[in-house]
Amino acid sequence: MADRDTELMLRVAAGDEGAFEPLVRSVLPRLIGYFRRLGADASMAEDCAQDALLKVYRARAKYTARARFTTYLFHIARNHWIDVYRHRRAGPGMVSADAFGGDEDGRKPEFEGPPAEPSADADHAELLAALERAVGTLNTEHHEVFVLARVENLRYQEIGEILAIPVGTVKSRMHAAWRHIRAALSREGIEPP
Repeated sequence: MADRDTELMLRVAAGDEGAFEPLVRSVLPRLIGYFRRLGADASMAEDCAQDALLKVYRARAKYTARARFTTYLFHIARNHWIDVYRHRRAGPGMVSADAFGGDEDGRKPEFEGPPAEPSADADHAELLAALERAVGTLNTEHHEVFVLARVENLRYQEIGEILAIPVGTVKSRMHAAWRHIRAALSREGIEPP
C-alpha cells in the first residue's frame, strides 16, 4: 500500500500543498485515459479528470490510506462519471477503437506485448483492432470491469472497492467479458488468444 501516489496523497492530506502537483502529474494521464475509454471525447475526458482531481483535493483532509490511492481515485472518478451521465441524460458510450487512441504522446495501450517478429505486425494490428471492436460491444458492467482490470491493471480487490461490488462479482463479470470477447473474435474468424 506504500506506493508513491499513496505517499504523495498522505502528504497532501497532512497539509503539504507542494505534494499535490507531482501527484496530479502522476495520475492525470491514466485518469484522462479512463474517461476516454468510458466514451468521453478528449475535451470531456480532460474536464472529468480535472473535476475528479478537484474532488480529491477538496476532500484531502479526510483521506486515509485504506487501500492504494488509485483505488480511491478511480472510485471518485467512477462516481463523477455517473454524475456526468445523470446530468447530461445521455448514457456513457461504449468504448470504440478511437477511445483506445492512447495517451498524450499518441501511444495506444496494448492488451498483449508487441509481436515477436516484424512479419507478425499485420496480424497483431488485425487482432488488436478486432479486440477493440469486441470490447466495444460489452455491456456497461462488463466493460467497466474489463477496462479497470486489463487496461488500468487494477487488482480484482481494488475493482470491487471502486465499483462497490464483491470480488466474486468482479471475477464473474470479467469471466463473462472474456467469454463475450472470445465469441466476438471467433465470429470474425480470429482464433482467440
